[in-house]
Amino acid sequence: MQYRPSRHFDAQQALQRQALNEILAEQRLYPHFQPIVDLKQGRMLGYEALIRGPKGSLLHTPAALFGAAIREGRQLELERLCRQLSLQHFARLPVGNTLFLNVTASLLSSPGHEHGFTVELLRQLGIAVESIVIELSEQHPFDQQGLTRAAVEHYRSMGFRIAIDDLGTGYSGLKLWSELQPEFVKIDRHFIHRLDQDPVKRAFVRSICQVGRNLGCRVLAEGIEQPDELRVLQQLGIELGQGFLLGRPAAVPSAALTPAQVRATRPSRARRMFQALGLRTA
Repeated sequence: MQYRPSRHFDAQQALQRQALNEILAEQRLYPHFQPIVDLKQGRMLGYEALIRGPKGSLLHTPAALFGAAIREGRQLELERLCRQLSLQHFARLPVGNTLFLNVTASLLSSPGHEHGFTVELLRQLGIAVESIVIELSEQHPFDQQGLTRAAVEHYRSMGFRIAIDDLGTGYSGLKLWSELQPEFVKIDRHFIHRLDQDPVKRAFVRSICQVGRNLGCRVLAEGIEQPDELRVLQQLGIELGQGFLLGRPAAVPSAALTPAQVRATRPSRARRMFQALGLRTA
């Protein structure tokens, strides 16, 4: 028997299609920026650009928003608008920070792709190319279109630095790292959650950190939520961090901890400081 989607499912998709059309036509997207922190110095290095749909909308979350755009064949249009609005908002933030900008490499080969779109937008906004890191994620269908060295060099030749996102979530992560030689690698949050209680995760992160040193690549840990996770990452030598403990996504981002609080690496000292702030240690 052939499977047929329910009427409810069809109606839900129709509502999402209408919401997507309105969002794109009216540019109702809201950039948020999550702090990225230097774990040695304690200072904020920059932000990752994230996007939200209208509050209360069916497409408020990134998963729903991009899921609808992919279904409707409008992913390139959505991503281009996200990039435009994120850069426009970034231009209003304090200068001197780095912006990690998510890009789907497979869209480079799309018929509607505009070569030089990002560089021209940066020129108009007065943003230096050197302040932008192009972040490529394993979650996108690289095998269909190809996250190749040529795709990476497309951006690198224009002065951008490159980051590979979510290392450890796909079978090809280490292969991509060796072939593409990015300036940054981001470790998936799965390996950070309760890292302090899991020797296998610590061994994985320690190995990634060592490879990063050998390749001259800076390693960034995502999803840091607990003080003890931060402490262990610092002890393992991870340079950069991102997560709710360090700062939540916001239209106007701010660090949740001072540089002195981030640098508190000794277990007893760290525990006293975080407890004084009312933060729970594992």
